[in-house]
Amino acid sequence: MKKRALMALSLLWLTAGCSEDVDVVRYGHIEEHWQAERVTMNSQEPVVDAEAILNQCEDGEPLSELNGETFSVLGMAYATRAPLMNDDYYGYSFNEVTYVEGDTIYALCKSDRMDGMEGYRAVELAERPAYLKDEVGTEMSALPTVYIATENERAALHKPDAFYDNEQDIEPYPVTLMRISPGFSGTVEIGIEEGGYFTPSFHFLPNLRPSDVFIALGRDKATNMPHLLQSYGGDKARYSSSILQDADLLNGADSLTFRRIHNGGTMEPMTAYPLYDVTIDVDGQNVTKTVSMRYRTSPLLTDSADQDEIAVAYLHQYPYHREVPLPYPDAVNVSGKAYDRLVEAVETARPSTKSGEMNDYKYLTLLRGNLGQQFEVSYQQRSKKVDVYVKDVKTGKVFKLSSAGAVTFQQLFPQAFE
Repeated sequence: MKKRALMALSLLWLTAGCSEDVDVVRYGHIEEHWQAERVTMNSQEPVVDAEAILNQCEDGEPLSELNGETFSVLGMAYATRAPLMNDDYYGYSFNEVTYVEGDTIYALCKSDRMDGMEGYRAVELAERPAYLKDEVGTEMSALPTVYIATENERAALHKPDAFYDNEQDIEPYPVTLMRISPGFSGTVEIGIEEGGYFTPSFHFLPNLRPSDVFIALGRDKATNMPHLLQSYGGDKARYSSSILQDADLLNGADSLTFRRIHNGGTMEPMTAYPLYDVTIDVDGQNVTKTVSMRYRTSPLLTDSADQDEIAVAYLHQYPYHREVPLPYPDAVNVSGKAYDRLVEAVETARPSTKSGEMNDYKYLTLLRGNLGQQFEVSYQQRSKKVDVYVKDVKTGKVFKLSSAGAVTFQQLFPQAFE
């Protein structure tokens, strides 16, 4: 009898020990943090499920390339998380999914945390999403094509408001104007001389309403410096200008003349196409520089390291509201190693049947990537220390931090104990 009682007591102790071995930090989707919408050429749904958008490219195998010479952009979806605090964008997140049909159906995902907003993570879909079942979509070629500008497009260069910077007196050369229809996803780079240094000039991205790009040459009437002119949208657009980067040109240009040498055509990837000859006088000698461009396709992202995952925690006095960010000190935050220390402190907590009293700082929000967790925080003053309790908002379970965890919590958030 005594032996059975002892075994029962041992089992009770073992069970009690196991019941305390729980994961306090459990990241998940927090619906109220997100605002999401879906759009097509002719429709917009302003309220949709954000979690489905955020997870669209997480389950499939990431692709290294898409198959097709042309692509139809069927629709796009967006999910946005507004920052919790004023002047703090750690918690901000923007996610976009573009649904594309080539030789098959693809979802292309990107976010503000990826390595450059031009990069996409792509997965293949078994079928069109239901809301895109009958969508025609917008056709885009895989590669850009260059055209000689029309007479009306050239005439737009002489409109009074043709340039963004009206204070800069630019004389455009309409004969050099060319129109470039978008490639599906890539960057047009422009440089001096075929073997010279190319710099990114403009990007093409899959879009429901892609815009042609117009480029031309001109000169600053005050300095005689040659400029590259650029706009989106043609005869109703305004042009920006930038000085052509070349040592001889930057040292001053005399007797400046331009000649277009490109007659249009499809741009093959990483092929340099001579566009213009620019002739200047250098120490009494005519020198001709060739302006060329090339198209660099954007590689698809296949490595999780391409995404910079944020990790930040907020202790705040009022609940999160995406339209009302909190000022300091209504909310305070920690990130980096301090965030790791906080998570370790919270993980020391054990289930509790009671909680403490709430003070001004009654909410704790953990964010990691697009996931998070919300707690209510309460405190119990003792003679020489303060006990800290956290209540998981989703499950309602209460946990008490260990003594060491409570000390760490106080070190990271001294405002809550003042």
